Amino acid sequence: MSAEIELKLAVAAEDLPRLRRLPVLARGNLGSVQNRTLKSTYFDTPERSLAAAKITLRVREDGRRRLHCVKVPVKSLAGLATRREWEVESRGLVPDFSVFPVGTVDTVLDTRTLGPDRIEAVFETDFRRTLRRLPLGTGGEVEVAVDEGVIRAPGKGEIPISELEFELKAGDPADLFALALAVAEQVPAQVVVVSKAERGARLAAGRHAAPAKAGRLDVSPELSAGEAFGRIVQDCTSQWLANVEAVLDGRDVEGVHQMRVALRRLRSGFKLFRPIVGAQPAKDLSDEVKWLASALGPARDWDVFIGDVAGPVFEALGPDARFDRVLMQAESERAQGYALARRAIEDSRHCRLALSLGRFVAAREWVQDGDEAALHAPVADFAAKTLSQHFKRVLKRGRHIMQLEAEALHALRIEIKRLRYALEFFGGLFDAREVRKFLDGLAGLQDFLGELNDMDVAHRLIVTLGRSDSGRAYAEGALSGFYGASLERKRKTLKSQWAEVLVQERFWKE
Repeated sequence: MSAEIELKLAVAAEDLPRLRRLPVLARGNLGSVQNRTLKSTYFDTPERSLAAAKITLRVREDGRRRLHCVKVPVKSLAGLATRREWEVESRGLVPDFSVFPVGTVDTVLDTRTLGPDRIEAVFETDFRRTLRRLPLGTGGEVEVAVDEGVIRAPGKGEIPISELEFELKAGDPADLFALALAVAEQVPAQVVVVSKAERGARLAAGRHAAPAKAGRLDVSPELSAGEAFGRIVQDCTSQWLANVEAVLDGRDVEGVHQMRVALRRLRSGFKLFRPIVGAQPAKDLSDEVKWLASALGPARDWDVFIGDVAGPVFEALGPDARFDRVLMQAESERAQGYALARRAIEDSRHCRLALSLGRFVAAREWVQDGDEAALHAPVADFAAKTLSQHFKRVLKRGRHIMQLEAEALHALRIEIKRLRYALEFFGGLFDAREVRKFLDGLAGLQDFLGELNDMDVAHRLIVTLGRSDSGRAYAEGALSGFYGASLERKRKTLKSQWAEVLVQERFWKE
């Protein structure tokens, strides 16, 4: 078995000739440049169980050789994917598990049930690869591949392959990110986190890119505060990049929402650890994350306006041409919002940010100017202190909650969100039931404050829809009346919701 550590950049086909001529990809060649034509057939069960588990099973034709391969994902760091890989040579056209040594693929697959009658060809890739090996950093080595070709699925068409792949053979991953940044400064590129196998499986199934929610964050008591910070930045960055294709596709509004969630989590992580990490480059990176989140803001605001606020209210009130006109104008604004989001993602600034965050984590750049003692202290100590501080801020913001105006309630909502993110980041340090109970105690108040914010945003948006006329005024009045009455009813429960927060047991120990 080998561990495959790779980073991929998508490059437009018209930019490939310029990419191949870059001096940074030619200096110090460790051997001759190789050109190969690679044809691979990918297999799965009829139920597509391997694709669901992100396991790759393929047979590749490389010249006169046939290589049977199994890949299993291990982890991802801001686009740097680590996979376990087993590859053996065999003449068969269908994967033959008997040629793999015992204790290899049979540890991740039930090979006894995956006979020829239980697997089938699903799609294929056909591309030309230009391959070279380069020195990396001090004593490291990287394999650089430029791939150009297609992915085909019978009856489903094809999609292009046009990418640059770095595979770390030896050395420091931080040097790999540095090399990728040098390339991205000269040729427009985007970080790719979806493998050819995943793209092919999606093409064969006729599926579009799906949004990605945050998974369970692995922060354990054995980690130092600095190590936990690295895990948090890595996790948030991975979630953001996993939603790029869904945002560009635009058919599922959850894509923009989940990318913004990832970016908010990332900024919260920087703020939580600000007292112990160095001011630079953490601040610069956090500012760049804010830029990207802002670029996604209009798309998300109009998604909420149409899907969660105005749309349901207008539908409940019945057909009305005045409502239709407002929603039609809102759809136009939403399209512009999505265009802004796509431009930001396709901007070279987006790629540089992703790669810079990868290098930041790989090189532990926060250590140089950070509080060394605090960074090396157990994360549990930092977590307890941080949770106490944030809970106190929530209690302070919510004092006299029944008398708070909209602006003060908005500030309370922000503090509750920061506390929730901190609880999610550090949840693995505590009993899961206690964390869940605490979060449930915040839920009612958070939902109310969220609806209040959605209504404020809706008021701000509706006045931007073309010139004011009686039709728009009527729609605005209907919306205000409906939500005003609803929120007024819910506001009566504000005292009891706040009481739920006050009685929460502080299960963390300072």
